[in-house]
Amino acid sequence: MDSAIKKAEQKIEYLSSDENAMKIYWERERSLHERANMISSAEKRGMEKGIEKGKREEKKEIAMNLLDILDDETIALKTGLSIDEIRKLRRKKI
Repeated sequence: MDSAIKKAEQKIEYLSSDENAMKIYWERERSLHERANMISSAEKRGMEKGIEKGKREEKKEIAMNLLDILDDETIALKTGLSIDEIRKLRRKKI
């Protein structure tokens, strides 16, 4: 194991003295960080969209349960859905 470490240290020392190799190394590092940031941002946006979609589906489910006892305007007001969405749900239920 010590010989592997020694060999790695020698390689690092050689590469660090080569300006072009260091430039390539830093560009690769920057690229990897950018990629990691892009992936993290995409995951966050995906989670946010999923949460919003879940909330919307929950509102529709609540509205469906209220169709038998409330008018469209009241359901729309209380759920935040549009009158048109409530009417579509009502037609769907029939």
